[in-house]
Amino acid sequence: MDCTARRHANAALMAAIAIVVGSACQQIEPVPPPPIPAGVPAGDFWEAATAGDIGTLQTHLARGTDLDALQPDFGITALVAATIGDQVAALDWLLAYGADVDARTGDGSTTLQAAAFLGNATVAGRLLEAGVDVSATNDNGQTVWQTLATDWETTSAVANLFDLTLDRQTVEAGRAAIAEMLTPHLEELAAEDIWLAATSGNVDAVRINVERGVEVNQRNDDGAALLTVAAIFGHDRVAALLLQAGAEVNAKNPQNGSTALHAAAFLGHAAVVQTLLAAGADPSLANDTGGTAIAAARLDWPTTRYVAGMLQIPPGDEASVMAGKAAVVEMLRARLAQ
Repeated sequence: MDCTARRHANAALMAAIAIVVGSACQQIEPVPPPPIPAGVPAGDFWEAATAGDIGTLQTHLARGTDLDALQPDFGITALVAATIGDQVAALDWLLAYGADVDARTGDGSTTLQAAAFLGNATVAGRLLEAGVDVSATNDNGQTVWQTLATDWETTSAVANLFDLTLDRQTVEAGRAAIAEMLTPHLEELAAEDIWLAATSGNVDAVRINVERGVEVNQRNDDGAALLTVAAIFGHDRVAALLLQAGAEVNAKNPQNGSTALHAAAFLGHAAVVQTLLAAGADPSLANDTGGTAIAAARLDWPTTRYVAGMLQIPPGDEASVMAGKAAVVEMLRARLAQ
């Protein structure tokens, strides 16, 4: 690949991370950048971060470049660029010289979300040591935990589209390591945020919130109830706890008329469907377009994956989802026949 092609490939990769997502361990002794002869052009700031070219980064610092500036075409920061290029030394340098660990990309994503998408546990560890805000969400409300749950099919499709070579085993192992790093932070935050607790499936944290009087029938900005969120992510134990605490099993989303049963059926979460039916969920209820839960369960994989992607819901792998949908259809068919 020649230099021009490589620059285009790097730029495309930067765009991919921005679309999908969005203090150093080794102490770096600040050293004043060397003087720059007049008339010597500085290389591209973000490409330098991607390539780990600290000399060019020093040149930009000396010329007053904002270390948190967004790349004009793709809206990413130098920290994200260094993450894309797996350039830990460049990331350390940027943090040491004042780059904001919580700086956002054009779509509100963070460097931690980029590291989570790529399964780069080393970068994630550096960011955590630098005090990154683990509760940050992008402009679509996606958390780092949701980014970690991105299915391999989506991950691979993005990688192939933008000429990025990712190894599934490496990415998934890295994501597992990041999830383990984040667990202590999640426990603390979820105890104060029932939405995070429900999304992450933290039963103990949901119970803590319920016991301190948090309303279990509240809705988010999209009109979805907590029970629906638990259904979307397949957390049957959270759903059971919410129902026990008074969540309305047949509550409809005022924006589209769907219920928690619609969500669980659509994504093939058979255990959640069973929990909802046991609590009195009505499978005959239709949403605003006339669709029932069994109709949602019968949707094919391409449709399921497309809609889930539009809603930024991790759909899971095809085999598991379709097997779950088949089981849901049988459960709903049996209930409707009664």
